[in-house]
Amino acid sequence: MNDRIRVLHIVETLWLGGAQRLLPGLVANLDPQRFEGHIVALHDGPLRQEFESARLPLTVLGVQRFYEPRVVSTIGQLACVWQADVIHTHLTGADIVGRIVGAASGIPVISTMHNVPRDYDQQKWHRRALQRLTARTLASRLVMVAPGIGEEYVRQWGIPASRIVTINNSVPMAPYLAIAEGVADPIPPTVTTIGRLSEQKAYHLLLAAARLVLDKRPETRFRVVGEGRLEAALRQQAQDLGIAHAVSFDGLRHDIPAILAETHVFVLSSLWEGLPVTAVEAMAAARPVVLTDVGGCRDLVTPGVEGWLVPPGDVEALAAALLEALADPERQRLYGRRGREKVRRAFGLEQYIRGHEQLYEALAVARGRTRVARLPR
Repeated sequence: MNDRIRVLHIVETLWLGGAQRLLPGLVANLDPQRFEGHIVALHDGPLRQEFESARLPLTVLGVQRFYEPRVVSTIGQLACVWQADVIHTHLTGADIVGRIVGAASGIPVISTMHNVPRDYDQQKWHRRALQRLTARTLASRLVMVAPGIGEEYVRQWGIPASRIVTINNSVPMAPYLAIAEGVADPIPPTVTTIGRLSEQKAYHLLLAAARLVLDKRPETRFRVVGEGRLEAALRQQAQDLGIAHAVSFDGLRHDIPAILAETHVFVLSSLWEGLPVTAVEAMAAARPVVLTDVGGCRDLVTPGVEGWLVPPGDVEALAAALLEALADPERQRLYGRRGREKVRRAFGLEQYIRGHEQLYEALAVARGRTRVARLPR
């Protein structure tokens, strides 16, 4: 019998998002002498090529909806054949399905809550209800991506504190640590944001702030990296504000280090967050950051040390912080240097991997490594 602990990861989709950015690094960096991982994606997406290029074991089901009857059956059969010791789920559809499979097969289930409760509460009623119910009753552990977030789940969802574990988000940092401090000429002052074009990221507020910035610093350029259903509306807003010439919508990109190398200031205008992976990447790249004071952002940035925190929804405060950041190249370098050291120390890959390895081992030992005996039907 294989002595390695087998972890079956289930992710809802392979579209761009923080969960999808983290998963390859987690699976690839677990100790291969002690752990073996396999990834199941319910829905396909453009990030599939990143998973495949990393040579990660991957099964894409290609289903339309997570609640199709065959989803639970198929994953249950895979867990049985593969003899999974632990199931680790990412994002709502995968969370719900994975917890049901775990309950039916006796396999402990870990769910990483990649955001704060507000994000899940924005979803359709059936997803919201099933997420809460299965989190309370079927999940063995819920992993929080930054300190303090777990308290919100205890208070709002009634999750027992004993089932909550905090493991700070991280990313493989080598490509970002290799980026030089500061930006070489002749690149114009550039503000970059990276993420899904969704309500959560509030890019309409960033564009409004960009209008104020460009009134004072017309040479500034804004880059919006990511895809989403709001792209057409945001492009129209940029036209209406008269700033389309200064804003580029770059779509989904796979060369994030190169983009950050050409960035003077990184910004997020989010209304809520867990711990934003893109901000960790920007700080590892020694870029100063302007973030809204939500979720784990306050764990990343001490105002006046590594960057700026502004109240969510406050366009004028966001514009003022961006103008202050753009005005002083020396401060950009100083804040960038401090940010790089902070994330390398507190949000590095080593603590992220070790935390998950310890969690997998604890649950596998508690289970007695009993293999799956029956299939969920």
